[in-house]
Amino acid sequence: MAGCFLCGKKHPFNRRGALRIQAATPAKLRRLVAGLSPAQLRRRPQPRKWSAQEIALHLLDVELAYGFRFRKIVAEPGTLLVPFNQDRWADSLAYRKQDLRAALDAFAQLRKANLKLLASLSPAEWRRAGKHQEYGRYPLEPVFLHLAAHDLNHLEQVRALRSRWLS
Repeated sequence: MAGCFLCGKKHPFNRRGALRIQAATPAKLRRLVAGLSPAQLRRRPQPRKWSAQEIALHLLDVELAYGFRFRKIVAEPGTLLVPFNQDRWADSLAYRKQDLRAALDAFAQLRKANLKLLASLSPAEWRRAGKHQEYGRYPLEPVFLHLAAHDLNHLEQVRALRSRWLS
């Protein structure tokens, strides 16, 4: 198995495993932030490293952006997909000032809708691809697998922050 074209890592799960990971992420994230004070949620571990709240808002925006990308790929194969600057989104959209509970609710609902759509795709639709300005050919299934790894990475970051702030 070759490494992921987005991150270079080998993702140790198939589509079904990625579906399970992504379906479980909203509840896991909610549990990880539960019991943290507003100050702990917004505290950054280092100046340019994200807080737990910023990570949660990032996951919501990634869900929004990738849900749109997935729809474009399925409905318009070969479509041009544009990148977004995650750090500029975090700063410009003031992630640390957003309503975390509302963001968690929106993330859970959007994730559920996106997974329902993806679960309905045919094998041929899973093989469709768009064209990304940075990555070139941008195939749906490998991107979906990458997002499961993305979830696991950010859940681990929030878990580490929780442990650090509550110790």
